[in-house]
Amino acid sequence: MIRNLSQTEIERMITTGVWREECPVHYTRLKKVEVSFIGFDETVKTGNLIVLDIISQNIEKLFNELVDLEFPIYQMLPIEEFGGDDVLSMKANNSTSFNGRLVARTNRWSSHAYGTAIDINPIQNPYLLLNEQRELIEVIPPDGEKFLDRKNRRKGMVEEIVALFAKHGFTEWGGSWKEKPDYHHFQLPWNVIWELFPKN
Repeated sequence: MIRNLSQTEIERMITTGVWREECPVHYTRLKKVEVSFIGFDETVKTGNLIVLDIISQNIEKLFNELVDLEFPIYQMLPIEEFGGDDVLSMKANNSTSFNGRLVARTNRWSSHAYGTAIDINPIQNPYLLLNEQRELIEVIPPDGEKFLDRKNRRKGMVEEIVALFAKHGFTEWGGSWKEKPDYHHFQLPWNVIWELFPKN
């Protein structure tokens, strides 16, 4: 189901700092998509993702196909539950979408701030912080260290669904980034985002 954000939801996003006036997309351009997903306990659960209106139908189709594939997702809570804190959300192995935040350690808006990115199972698919020599400095979240061997495929690892995300427009996968591998991250390519938001 796809719907507009309620006033209560908008107010909570503002209170928790998930959305603020300087964000590159106004909350009126965001939709809430209710999706089903298969939990790690193999039962069907319901979650919500907030995404840019123009891609909301793609999201609905994408997650229906993830259910058909029986791909497991640990949990899907609103980022407001974590006060918009991406690190806390990752530590909780939370899958999420919109968050009006900057790219970590930069002053640039994240693709999440445009409602055009989704994170899936951050523990099984961690973000790797590397130095200039591409040596590993930190695994985020720390529990993701158990999943650094990407050839040892285990429950919730995303390699098997990269093509499915690409099919629905999410052709940019953080796991393919050489400088900063981010295995849980899927987004629209930046040239598409800039076409949608030419003033940004």
